[in-house]
Amino acid sequence: MSGGADYVDAFGHKQLQGTAAYLAGFLGAEIGCKTRSIEFSTLQRSASHMASRVDVDEAFMVGGAAVKAADEGDTGKMVVIDRVSDDPYMSAAGIYDVHRIANNEKLVPRNWVNKEGNYVTDEFINYIEPLIRGDYQPFMVNGLPQHLVLRMK
Repeated sequence: MSGGADYVDAFGHKQLQGTAAYLAGFLGAEIGCKTRSIEFSTLQRSASHMASRVDVDEAFMVGGAAVKAADEGDTGKMVVIDRVSDDPYMSAAGIYDVHRIANNEKLVPRNWVNKEGNYVTDEFINYIEPLIRGDYQPFMVNGLPQHLVLRMK
C-alpha cells in the first residue's frame, strides 16, 4: 500500500489521496479488526453550517466575479481571491489567465510550521485567523439551510 502518493496530476505534481483509506486498511490488518475511513474534505464540504462569515462573503464575491466574467465573454480565466490587506483583513476577486497559473504550486511556507514539525507558528495563526472570523447562521427551512433561491421566469 502506498497511501495514494504515487498519483500525479496532469502537471506531474504528486497528489496525496486515499490517506484515510490507507490508514484504515493498515490498522485493520495490524490489529485485526474492522475499520472505516472518513475523508475530512467530504465533511468540510458538507458542513455549510460551520462556514465563517468570511467564507460566505468570499464565496458570493467569487461567484459574482465568475458570472460577470462569463457574461463579458472572458474565457480561459479563473477567479482567485487576492488578499488586499491583513489588518484589517480585506480581499478582492481577481480574474487570471488559467494557463499562466494552472501549473504553479503555492507551498505552505516552512516558517509556518514549528521546528519540531508538530504545530504551526504564530505567523501562520496570524495569517489564517482572519479567515475564520464571524459567524454565519443560515436561514433554515424545514431543517435544511436555505442559501439561495433561484426563481425561473
